[in-house]
Amino acid sequence: MRTLAHTCMAIDFSRLNAAAEREYPVRILDIGCGTGLLLQSLAARLPRAELYGVDASQAMLDQARLLLKDHAQVHLEQRTVKGGELAAHYEPAFFDLITCTNVFHYFNDPVEVLSELATLLCPQGQLVIEDYTRRGFPFPWMLFERIITYLDPQHVRAYTVVEAQDFCQRAQLRIMMAKTFRIDWLWRGWVMQTSPDKSALL
Repeated sequence: MRTLAHTCMAIDFSRLNAAAEREYPVRILDIGCGTGLLLQSLAARLPRAELYGVDASQAMLDQARLLLKDHAQVHLEQRTVKGGELAAHYEPAFFDLITCTNVFHYFNDPVEVLSELATLLCPQGQLVIEDYTRRGFPFPWMLFERIITYLDPQHVRAYTVVEAQDFCQRAQLRIMMAKTFRIDWLWRGWVMQTSPDKSALL
């Protein structure tokens, strides 16, 4: 729940409320939506928004469907964020907000994924990313990450907020805010809000 709260605090809801004045609804995509907790929170705050959630796990999506069964504006699909699958499925500049929480450590090529997500954002859109961070000395992170990979074979690598910022800039995303935070006694996290870098399009 702490990561959910920090993700919501990183979202510029004033920008979304301004977009709600258009003829068509605000569109939001949650990457790795899991059991649907973030979508539930967004549906409560933006009841007229069209919400989309994708996850690679059918079991997670089944739980999300139960949680969100009373929200007709939520659309859930089993999809991966690899090989341009999302860009092939959604129109360019379709979303006002894309959230990506606790899945960044699964990306083999973060720049490729972020570049794809950037094409799905409208010019005034925002991409909010949250994940746990790699710890430094004296924490025995290399050994710890080997254990994580053993327990979760899809895990690639935990990134620091500095590395994530670099990936975003290389994907032509402008960083609006970035911060780290404490999750519990063991875990630390980071969250950032980015937007399409208009200067890169000139």
